[in-house]
Amino acid sequence: MTLGSAGFYFAAVGDVHGRMNRMVSFLQTWTKNANRPLAFVLQVGDFEPHRDEADLATMAAPARYKHLGDFADYHQNRRRFPWPVYFIGGNHEPHGHLDTAPAGALVATNCQYLGRVGVIEPRGLRVVGVSGIHDEAGFQKPHPPLSLLGTVSPKDFTCFNEEDIDRALTLERADVLLVHDWPSGIIAAEDRGDFEQQRRSPNAEAVGNDYARLVAEALEPRLVLCGHLHKRYRGTLTHASGRVSQVCCLASVEQGADAFAVFHATATGLHEVSRLGASEQG
Repeated sequence: MTLGSAGFYFAAVGDVHGRMNRMVSFLQTWTKNANRPLAFVLQVGDFEPHRDEADLATMAAPARYKHLGDFADYHQNRRRFPWPVYFIGGNHEPHGHLDTAPAGALVATNCQYLGRVGVIEPRGLRVVGVSGIHDEAGFQKPHPPLSLLGTVSPKDFTCFNEEDIDRALTLERADVLLVHDWPSGIIAAEDRGDFEQQRRSPNAEAVGNDYARLVAEALEPRLVLCGHLHKRYRGTLTHASGRVSQVCCLASVEQGADAFAVFHATATGLHEVSRLGASEQG
């Protein structure tokens, strides 16, 4: 990471679930109140860029969670994202849309999908993204072809596989790593009680997955960003080399400020701006 002394600001956003307008409103309010421009936005999956009802039908989710959302307005240029938005896939995405571009693609003006595994370098910051969640049954299998949509479970499209992880491991380094689910083993002893009897984390040992951690340990990023659990958390990973990764876990946009973080990238590192307040929820 080679930056000038002044650096720049970028935002990280948790699960959007189609609420693009809420995401934009919140971040516009922050930039106005802080009087700081954002260079770009990184998003950690469950973005849900549904163009139409046909896309919505290809998402793995119970019917009560299937909502078209705001993306069609951005796709059809009725609205535009004010900054470049880079996102990975989560476990609730329109695979009939995203899997036409497994290597990534621009899906709307200023909005880029990073693909199953992708690398970008906005402003000289090396960002690696790995889409999907871990599912042991699907890990050894190739991703199903789009021709099987409708005949196999939509869940078969939502997981990363061994090939994805192997590809990520060859990327050598990252400044920022985007994963949907958390890396395993990041819960501090004093925080373990906060993870008891929750829907996706019945206990601290159940939080995250070993493959997200494996990629983080291999690439040693300064920062790991993740979502999925709809819960704000900050942790660290200390690597064998002695380097330390910050881990920033984000809630969902529907929950407000806990879904957002802003970082100041400078020559000395990536520094999180003090926690965003409820008054900035937009």
